[in-house]
Amino acid sequence: MIRTIRQHLIAYADGWLSPVETMAGAVAAIDQFNPLVNALPTLRERAAVIAQAEQTSTAISRGEAVGQLAGMPYCAKDTHQTAGLKTTFGSPIFADFVPTENDPIVQRLLDAGANLLGKSNTPEFAAGSQTYNTLFGTTRNPYNLDRTAGGSSGGAACALATGMAWVADGSDLAASLRNPASFCGVVGLRPSSKPDPLLRPGANSFSSLSMPGPLACTVDDVRLAYRSIFTPAKPRPIKGWAESLSEESQYQKRGILRYERTGALPREPKTLRVAWTIDGDARMPVDPAVHRAMRRASHILAESGIELVAATPDLGGADECFQTLRGLYFVENFGSLYSSDQHRIKETVRWNIEFGLDLSAERIAAANRLRSELFERMRRFMSDIDAWILPTAQVMPFGHDIAYPTSINGEAMGTYIDWLKSCYWISVTGHPAISIPCGFEHDSAGVLLPTGLQIVGRWDKDEALLDVAETIETLLEPLSANRPPLAGASSSASQDAAHSNDQRLVR
Repeated sequence: MIRTIRQHLIAYADGWLSPVETMAGAVAAIDQFNPLVNALPTLRERAAVIAQAEQTSTAISRGEAVGQLAGMPYCAKDTHQTAGLKTTFGSPIFADFVPTENDPIVQRLLDAGANLLGKSNTPEFAAGSQTYNTLFGTTRNPYNLDRTAGGSSGGAACALATGMAWVADGSDLAASLRNPASFCGVVGLRPSSKPDPLLRPGANSFSSLSMPGPLACTVDDVRLAYRSIFTPAKPRPIKGWAESLSEESQYQKRGILRYERTGALPREPKTLRVAWTIDGDARMPVDPAVHRAMRRASHILAESGIELVAATPDLGGADECFQTLRGLYFVENFGSLYSSDQHRIKETVRWNIEFGLDLSAERIAAANRLRSELFERMRRFMSDIDAWILPTAQVMPFGHDIAYPTSINGEAMGTYIDWLKSCYWISVTGHPAISIPCGFEHDSAGVLLPTGLQIVGRWDKDEALLDVAETIETLLEPLSANRPPLAGASSSASQDAAHSNDQRLVR
């Protein structure tokens, strides 16, 4: 069964699958699912997408050089500029904005051969983990249309889960790559925080609080997208890609077994020593359903031979550090819009900007010092373990008509992002973190929904983190098997979604 990008490339090289057929599958999924989930509100002209797939197929058949994402259906976050294709940032201020050039992350994925389908939905200026805006409405969860897909890269995660795309880009300030991956049952990677001015992650090109990164359906797909973004490779003939990728992943070299795992894993479970946190601490409450999912996963990992160590790093001060630097980020990126179009910006974005405008130089300096301390504490914590595992999201996917959770287990949330501590505490340390599927669990209403496992790695060792994640993904894979998207959607919910994607929620 062809289920990864790597397997597609090998099949292209063998000549029995083509990018045209791959794109046909994505287009069919868009026709089937997009009217229900509203993941891709802006699409390229279909003729252009098909023509590009045909060009890639021709290049492959001629033995011409192609990129390592050759022909793979791709969606760009609507906060990333795409030449000739509308980019709104989820804001009415940019409702008709059509850029003349691609953002670097988009260009790098295109250079790797990805075929851009369209733009994935996002909350206004990517603020919040509920994908809704007044331009395009709500993106719904691909496993239950009454629930949210998370955010801010919610459209991307939903498109992947429903087969509308095979690779997606996003960005992660608090949790925006990991949270929607958890809510939609896919994989999202926040890379190590390393300033790369060439990637232009925001108005301050040297900032590393918000990091661009990839989402995909498997860890291996994320690996190839990650490399395309951060270590671009020169194009080569498809047979060259197939040979190198086949050897790297230890696939068989003949027959149909070439597309199936041989049993070898990037890291043997018995060689792994992993810190484990289910509840975090008193400052990070976790929903009972999340706790059950994590406990189930821990038993599977322990039985596989992984050494699990109950431990949590000292992240005291992470809240103050993140809130302060987030406020600074919003002033850097949206302060000028606040001055000119304050009345057209949603309330939560205005709150972030105003918070930032009230910051003193002393408080900003203290937050930067504290971030360095948090990095060092995490570095020491990670020094004798391979990874740290904790919940991706503290809650289950909630109703799509709810702006954000206001309490967890009876504990009130102080702001609209307090329920994201399990992710943004990691963000301020600068360490890489990935969310992988952790099976399904019933929420308090009895609805079966995806859960995510967050795996944190050593700083600047992102490929090593991907090795650990791929091993754990394989062990937990049976928990998510045979659960197609929208299987749990009621007919009434489907009808409502198809006709009300432009609904207006109070924000």
